[in-house]
Amino acid sequence: MTKLGQGALFLFYYLDAVAALAIGDWISEVGPLLLYGSPFAFVAGFVTQAAHDVYRRSAEHNARL
Repeated sequence: MTKLGQGALFLFYYLDAVAALAIGDWISEVGPLLLYGSPFAFVAGFVTQAAHDVYRRSAEHNARL
Protein backbone atom coordinates (compact mmCIF):
# COMPACT_ATOMS: atom_id res chain seq x y z
CA MET A 1 0.00 0.00 0.00
CA THR A 2 1.29 3.45 -0.79
CA LYS A 3 2.00 5.99 1.92
CA LEU A 4 -0.79 8.18 0.61
CA GLY A 5 -3.22 5.25 0.68
CA GLN A 6 -2.27 4.39 4.26
CA GLY A 7 -2.80 8.00 5.30
CA ALA A 8 -6.22 8.01 3.67
CA LEU A 9 -7.10 4.72 5.37
CA PHE A 10 -6.19 6.09 8.81
CA LEU A 11 -8.22 9.21 8.04
CA PHE A 12 -11.22 7.05 7.14
CA TYR A 13 -10.88 5.05 10.38
CA TYR A 14 -10.67 8.25 12.39
CA LEU A 15 -13.71 9.82 10.74
CA ASP A 16 -15.64 6.58 11.18
CA ALA A 17 -14.82 6.45 14.89
CA VAL A 18 -15.77 10.11 15.42
CA ALA A 19 -19.03 9.64 13.53
CA ALA A 20 -19.90 6.53 15.55
CA LEU A 21 -19.25 8.36 18.83
CA ALA A 22 -21.31 11.35 17.69
CA ILE A 23 -24.22 9.17 16.56
CA GLY A 24 -24.12 7.27 19.85
CA ASP A 25 -24.27 10.65 21.62
CA TRP A 26 -21.02 9.98 23.50
CA ILE A 27 -19.58 13.26 22.22
CA SER A 28 -21.58 16.35 21.42
CA GLU A 29 -19.04 18.74 19.87
CA VAL A 30 -17.23 17.18 16.92
CA GLY A 31 -15.92 20.39 15.34
CA PRO A 32 -12.52 20.50 17.08
CA LEU A 33 -12.09 16.75 16.73
CA LEU A 34 -12.57 16.95 12.99
CA LEU A 35 -10.61 20.17 12.56
CA TYR A 36 -7.49 19.07 14.42
CA GLY A 37 -7.78 15.30 14.49
CA SER A 38 -8.30 14.65 10.79
CA PRO A 39 -4.95 16.03 9.61
CA PHE A 40 -3.25 14.28 12.52
CA ALA A 41 -4.84 10.95 11.57
CA PHE A 42 -3.76 11.37 7.95
CA VAL A 43 -0.18 12.20 8.92
CA ALA A 44 -0.09 9.34 11.44
CA GLY A 45 -1.07 6.89 8.70
CA PHE A 46 1.57 8.35 6.38
CA VAL A 47 4.29 8.11 9.05
CA THR A 48 3.25 4.59 10.05
CA GLN A 49 3.59 3.37 6.48
CA ALA A 50 6.94 5.14 6.06
CA ALA A 51 8.27 3.53 9.25
CA HIS A 52 7.04 0.13 8.06
CA ASP A 53 8.84 0.62 4.73
CA VAL A 54 12.09 1.53 6.50
CA TYR A 55 11.81 -1.54 8.74
CA ARG A 56 11.08 -3.81 5.78
CA ARG A 57 14.02 -2.48 3.79
CA SER A 58 16.29 -2.90 6.79
CA ALA A 59 15.12 -6.48 7.29
CA GLU A 60 15.65 -7.26 3.60
CA HIS A 61 19.14 -5.75 3.72
CA ASN A 62 20.04 -7.76 6.85
CA ALA A 63 18.68 -10.95 5.30
CA ARG A 64 21.05 -10.59 2.34
CA LEU A 65 24.07 -10.34 4.63
